[in-house]
Amino acid sequence: MEQTKTVVIVARTHMHHGRVCVGALAEDGENLRLLNSAYHPELDEKSPYRVGEKWRICYEPRGEQKPPHLEDVAVAQAVKVGSVDDMAGYVLPRAKPWAGGIDELFERKIHFTVNGAGFISKNSIPSCSTGFWIPYCDLRLQEDGQGKLAYYALGDYRHLAYMGVQEPIEFVEAKCLVRVSLARWWKPEEAPDPIEERCYAQVSGVLSAARSDCRSA
Repeated sequence: MEQTKTVVIVARTHMHHGRVCVGALAEDGENLRLLNSAYHPELDEKSPYRVGEKWRICYEPRGEQKPPHLEDVAVAQAVKVGSVDDMAGYVLPRAKPWAGGIDELFERKIHFTVNGAGFISKNSIPSCSTGFWIPYCDLRLQEDGQGKLAYYALGDYRHLAYMGVQEPIEFVEAKCLVRVSLARWWKPEEAPDPIEERCYAQVSGVLSAARSDCRSA
């Protein structure tokens, strides 16, 4: 059934083949992932949405949904109605960020590879694939050993890849508001059958400073 809501764009995340994943937070606190009417993410240059913009959208849930990616909606119509300067001021009354260390993310169901990359396993799936995080330690952007940028807590080998479209911030102070998400289920094509599919955790962007209204698992 089609619904109409006002939302603020909270993330634009790189995907394969030049597409972007657009995350939005509705005024009623619902997290949405905006797809086109064909149930696909748009190419980067075709997607009209930018972080901080406010849109009035008509949408319906995206057919079959595979947990934890339950936020997908197909947008039939969208009209830009404004913008938000204070992202923390918008998000915090409507969401309860995970607060603390990296192990608090996604209902404490996050695991880590031997190299420290965060992921979700099919043995323990959280109830959502998007959310917000207020880390209690500083984060530093650096290469992860495979040529990709990632955010590391100082003194910790565990990390989250940075996949946001916006220019990354090299040093994120503790208690800033960070938007996080889970990529789609994936495993390398050349991987042997016993290797499971995983959803890798990532940072979509750093929204702004935050000080309160946190949640812990």
